[in-house]
Amino acid sequence: MILYGLPVSTYTTKVRLALCWRGIAFEEREPPGGYRSEAWREIVPMGTIPAIDDRGFVLAESEAILEYLEERYPERPLLPQNLEQRAQVRLLARLHDLHVEPKVRALFALIRQPQERGQLPQLKAALDDKLARLAQVARPGPYLAGPRPTLADCGFAVTLPLAERLLQALGSPLRLPEALEPWQQALHADPLAQQALGPWRASTETWLHAAGLN
Repeated sequence: MILYGLPVSTYTTKVRLALCWRGIAFEEREPPGGYRSEAWREIVPMGTIPAIDDRGFVLAESEAILEYLEERYPERPLLPQNLEQRAQVRLLARLHDLHVEPKVRALFALIRQPQERGQLPQLKAALDDKLARLAQVARPGPYLAGPRPTLADCGFAVTLPLAERLLQALGSPLRLPEALEPWQQALHADPLAQQALGPWRASTETWLHAAGLN
């Protein structure tokens, strides 16, 4: 299994985490020719990351990859057996991609463009609102959908630490809703999660340092 992506990419990290939790051996590479290059678009027409190459089968888009891995390795599931619980996991994964991650991504402009930082209170309030709603939907036990990691955790495990780090760098610390604190503690104590997050943490710190933020 080859995972194509970049260490700083949250969606690459999302797939890396799923691979680590499943115990699947993989080799990580940067896209041939570079991210968004013509050489990469010949492999992945949209030019996005991440993508996997599983013995010649190339697949892009993180959520499609996670679903593929679920069916390719059914003996190492990240979806519950119960139909309703599976639906709940998929719901949480969609809430990440469609509602929470875009609010975190909106903070990037404040890192790159200091003149835009007057928008910080508004952007943080929007993120706080989404996290409060997430806390109403999630069922930490201690992971977002129960006692074991699932597909629901893969995106949030990198996106929420990213939100915390960006807001810390911008001087406006984030506090997660109290209901999500057991989940946060479980991730900190999870060696596979910390292994998967390692490359992302290092590259994010390099990016913030280059932007003049600590």
